[in-house]
Amino acid sequence: MSTDQRIVILADTHVGDRTTQIEPALLRAVKAELPDRIFHAGDVCKPEVIEMLSQIAPTEAVQGNRDWFMRYRLPMECQQTINGVNVTLAHGHISIWQWFLNYAVLFLFGTMSGHRKFQAKLAKEYPESDVIIYGHIHVRQDEVMDGIRFLNPGVSYPERRNQYKSQYALLTITSQGEIRAEFKSVQPDSPASV
Repeated sequence: MSTDQRIVILADTHVGDRTTQIEPALLRAVKAELPDRIFHAGDVCKPEVIEMLSQIAPTEAVQGNRDWFMRYRLPMECQQTINGVNVTLAHGHISIWQWFLNYAVLFLFGTMSGHRKFQAKLAKEYPESDVIIYGHIHVRQDEVMDGIRFLNPGVSYPERRNQYKSQYALLTITSQGEIRAEFKSVQPDSPASV
């Protein structure tokens, strides 16, 4: 018999890359959600992040572009069926070559790919998915495109794009396969941690 599943979604913690630690207030908030599992959509950067999250709930993580640069090897994707819902967890950059191409276009033409371009590539890569969870763009998204629901929890370390509040999402997949998502933000413990 299936039961409702509460899944905390994180992305882009960037510990050891852009910040020194995972925000303690974020860890407390994640623990308070009483999740059945945690999904991290890449740019983890240090294994200690997954170790800390795994003390709260079973944690799945995928490799982001910064993980690749920092030689932290994780799977490129994680696919699971949860209460009849096909869920894919990926970072969103597709490959390091796609990431490089995106920045080459930015350098040459001054424009970057928008979130819909990333979503279109993910949909092509994972057409059997009902939900695709991704990170990379540091901007929250919850939208349906070509019949697939795309969820991006935003950036999980305090920075300009999230008004210096760590972001995450709570995904609930009910026993009947209903999908609910809530975006949440956490104020850091002190300005020194930003």
